[in-house]
Amino acid sequence: MLLKAEKLEFGYKEPLCRPLDFSLASGEVVALIGANGCGKSSLLKTLGGLVPPLGGKVWASSVSLVRMGLTPPETMTVEEFVSLGRSPYSNFLDGRTHEDLLIIHEALAMMDLVGMARKKVVHLSDGERSRVFLAEAIAQQAQVLLLDEPNAFLDIPRSHFLFRTLRKLAEERGLGILVSTHSLEYAERYAHKILSFTGLGNVECALANEARQKGLFDWTEI
Repeated sequence: MLLKAEKLEFGYKEPLCRPLDFSLASGEVVALIGANGCGKSSLLKTLGGLVPPLGGKVWASSVSLVRMGLTPPETMTVEEFVSLGRSPYSNFLDGRTHEDLLIIHEALAMMDLVGMARKKVVHLSDGERSRVFLAEAIAQQAQVLLLDEPNAFLDIPRSHFLFRTLRKLAEERGLGILVSTHSLEYAERYAHKILSFTGLGNVECALANEARQKGLFDWTEI
């Protein structure tokens, strides 16, 4: 297991759900779904170490929390932003080795950004910028990726590309990926498992091809 939560309680003043037991394995994509305001972002921030848990414990390998709403520096190019993913491995002069440059280029290529490498991130569309944020996380080579609605600004072809890439990263590189999304069709098609805020303080997990019949999508019906 790359990440494990045991009797986890999360929120800011009061827990947003009952104590949660959850694990994320190598090679696994888990889609996190639920209504707006249910606590998906709070859960990701807690698992990523940005917010302390109200109760329980979290064990994790190296984690990268990818948030799409960040505002990059005005002068920073796509390549420079993606290269930030190598900062934890740099020396005190923040130099980049040949290996670093190869990893950065690979991340750019994986997210179809090579042709945009010299463009300023602030000049990109929201959808293009979301791919840059993900490329930066890929360059970190973290074992666990936590993604907060990465396809929120992507069109349909780019959303399929994104989720195919996430599945490929998990299966070929042994990553564990937890991705929140409102796109239930992508969750069912590309994720191995579904983790769902089903309402009334319940969070349930099931295999993606069994989630609907087990009631994990019932909250979508009014």
